[in-house]
Amino acid sequence: MAPSSKTEKDGNKQTQRKHKEHVVKLLNRGRLSGQYSQRLFRKLPPRVCVPLKNIVSEEFLRAGHIFLGFTKCGRYVLSYTSDCGEDDDFSFYTYHLYWWEFNLHSRLKQVHHVRLFTGEDIYSDLYLTVCEWPNDHSKIIIFGFNTRSSSSVLMNLMMSDENNRDIYITIASMPPPRPCSQCCPTNTSTIRTGSGECLEHGYMLNSRYQVVYPFPTFQPAFQLKKDQVIFLNTSYSLVACSVSLCPAGEQGHSTQILFRKRATAPTSEHQSPPSPSSSSSSHGSPDSRPLTAKPSPAPLSPSQSQAAARAREFAADLFRRAQGGGRENEGGERRGKTEGGEEPVVTEREGVSVERDREQREDTQMDQLTSAPQTSTSAGNQSLLRPLQEDSIQCSAVSPASSSSSSPPTPQSSQEAGCSEPGYVNYTRLQYRMPQPGAPEQAAGGYEDDKVQLPFTVTDLKGRNLQLVTGPHNGQSVCVEQLTLDFEYLINEVIRSDARWAPQFCSFNDYDVVILEVCPETNTVVINIGLLLLAFSNPEEEHCRPNTYHSSLQVSWDLNTGVCHTVGVGDLTEVKGQTSGSVWSSYRKSCVNTVMKWLVPESSSRYINRMTNEALHKGSSLQVLADSDRSTWIIL
Repeated sequence: MAPSSKTEKDGNKQTQRKHKEHVVKLLNRGRLSGQYSQRLFRKLPPRVCVPLKNIVSEEFLRAGHIFLGFTKCGRYVLSYTSDCGEDDDFSFYTYHLYWWEFNLHSRLKQVHHVRLFTGEDIYSDLYLTVCEWPNDHSKIIIFGFNTRSSSSVLMNLMMSDENNRDIYITIASMPPPRPCSQCCPTNTSTIRTGSGECLEHGYMLNSRYQVVYPFPTFQPAFQLKKDQVIFLNTSYSLVACSVSLCPAGEQGHSTQILFRKRATAPTSEHQSPPSPSSSSSSHGSPDSRPLTAKPSPAPLSPSQSQAAARAREFAADLFRRAQGGGRENEGGERRGKTEGGEEPVVTEREGVSVERDREQREDTQMDQLTSAPQTSTSAGNQSLLRPLQEDSIQCSAVSPASSSSSSPPTPQSSQEAGCSEPGYVNYTRLQYRMPQPGAPEQAAGGYEDDKVQLPFTVTDLKGRNLQLVTGPHNGQSVCVEQLTLDFEYLINEVIRSDARWAPQFCSFNDYDVVILEVCPETNTVVINIGLLLLAFSNPEEEHCRPNTYHSSLQVSWDLNTGVCHTVGVGDLTEVKGQTSGSVWSSYRKSCVNTVMKWLVPESSSRYINRMTNEALHKGSSLQVLADSDRSTWIIL
C-alpha cells in the first residue's frame, strides 16, 4: 500500500538512507579489518544458489544422507549416514562419512568415504562435529558426543552412571584432489581411495575416552588452533595429540612436532628465579614463574643409595596412583556427583585428600635424601615448582632404536632423558606403516598403558591395523605424538609453591579446566583451573574444621619443553549455600569474559571450519549449506 502522507514518505526515505549508510559502514569496516561480516549479504543471486535435489540422486536422500556443509577448500561437500540396524533398542550405531566433489551446476560425485569410530560400540545417536585445522588441509577430525539423552533400552543397560560421558574421535586423511596412482582407483567408480596401499590418503586414527562431571567444555577454536595438533581435556589431564605423515627418508626427531626441546637443567645449585624481562621475552608473561628442573644429584654413600632407591620407588608409586587413581571404579565416583543431584559442593574426591597431601610431604622428605641441598626462594609467589625425581618421570619417546633394543640404557642415554623433564608431563611418540604382505596383523592399539596416554588405533581405510615401526624404516609412516599434562599433580605443585593460602590448604574436592588461549607461534597453552577445595580459616587454631572455598589457578604450558609456568593464583572465596553446578556456571562465565577481553581477530585464512548435526538433534534442518569464501549456496 502506498504511503498516505508526506511524513511517511520522508520516513521511508530516511530508513532507506540509514540502511545504505549501514551497508557502506560495514564495507569500510571490512576493508579495514580484512573480514566481511556474514550478515552483510543475507541473500545471494540465483546463479550461485543450487537446490540440493538438483545435484544429488534421490536414492542417496532416501538412504538417509545428512549433509553437513562444505570443506574449507570448497572442493567437497560432506555428508554422513547412521545405521542402528532393524532393532532400535538392542542395536549399535554405525556412522559413515562421505566426500562429494562439488562443481557448480553439476551433479555431486562421491569420491571418498570412511567408517567413523571403527571398533567402538555406540549405543546412542551422537552429536557430530566435523572440524578442519586452520592451514592443515591433509586431514579432518570428527568428534562424536554422547549426551545420554537417549531413552533406548540398550543405552540404559550400558550406561547406568550419569557422571560419565563418552567422547569418540576419528582423524581421517583427505582424499586426493586428483586420482592418485598409489590409491589404485577403479575405472568403473568415482571413488578415488580405498583399494590401494597409499598411506597419504588412506589412514585413520580412532580413539574413545570418557569425561566426568563437571564435563569439560568443547572449544574447537582453541583445541584446533595449532595445525596438526588437537588438545583434548579428558577431565584428568590435558592431552596434546599430534598426527602427521612422515615422508620417506625423513624419519626421526626431524619430523617431531611436540616436545622438541628438553628443559635445560640449572648450571649451579643456587639459581635465582628468572627476571621479569627474560620471562616476558620468552614466554609472553612477566609474572609467570617456570617449573624448572633440579640440578644433578650429588654422589651418595651406599646407605644413602638404598634410601634413594626406596625414595624413587615411593615417588614413582605415588605418581602412578595419582595418574590411575579411581580408574578401576567405572562409576565415576572420582569427580563427585552430577549437578542434577543438587548435592552440597563438598564431594570427597578419590586420590585427592588429606592423606594424599601427607604422602606428598613424605615424598618431599624422601626427595631431599636423593638430591643436593637447594636454597629456597623468597616466600609467596617467588618460589619455583618442584619436578619429580628422574626415575619417576614418565617420558617415553618410542623410537625405532629404543623399541628394538632390549639392552639397558647407557649412562649417556640416561643422562639425556634424565631429570630435565618435569614430572607432571608424559610424552610418547609412535610411528606406523602399511602392513607388510604376509605379516601377522598386530593387535589394536598403539600403547598399552592408558594411564600414560589416550588409547587409540591407527588403521587403513579397510579397517586393518597399521604396523608399528620397531626398527629402521625409510618409507612413509604415520607419526602419533602425545604430550600429557596431569592436572592433579600440577594443582598440588602450584598450590604448594605459589599460593599464599598454602598453609590453610587441606585438600581439593573437584576442579574444572578451561583453555584460555593457544599461541601456535610460541607453542604455549594458557589454561584456567577452577578449584573447589577445603581449607582452614585459621591455620594456627587447633581443632578447627575446614571450610569449602572456590579459587582458580592460571598456568601456561610450553609444548616445546613440557614446562608449566604459574601465571596467577586467585584468592580463596568461601562457598556458602551454593551447589557445585552454580559454582561451575559462574566460573565458566568468568572464563568467557576473560577470553573475550583477550580476543584478537584471526586472519580470514586461519579460521577453523566447523560442521555439525546440531540442527538434526533439535528437530529441524539447515536452510542452506554455505561456502562463504566463494559465495556459493546449496539450498536444502
